[in-house]
Amino acid sequence: MRLETDFPDHRNGRFSREPVPSHWPRNVRQLSLKGSALFGINEETGNLYWDGKLIQTSNRLGNFERGLGIVLTTAIVVMAILDAAGFFFGR
Repeated sequence: MRLETDFPDHRNGRFSREPVPSHWPRNVRQLSLKGSALFGINEETGNLYWDGKLIQTSNRLGNFERGLGIVLTTAIVVMAILDAAGFFFGR
């Protein structure tokens, strides 16, 4: 048995009538339970959709994280080289 979803009803009731927290950005509203039915996921790509529109997400590292990764990687490589040199040439 498949339940049919009344999307026009969900679109009309997508936002909650409750007041939003004061620290939220202006024009941001809470979703109602009806509104959560407008989310969808493409199973093949894992992309998230809201009412049929793709939600853009990014997983990029910031400059600090990128720099920290370079520093740590360099330190590990240098430590490995020094350890190998100590092993082969004695200390």
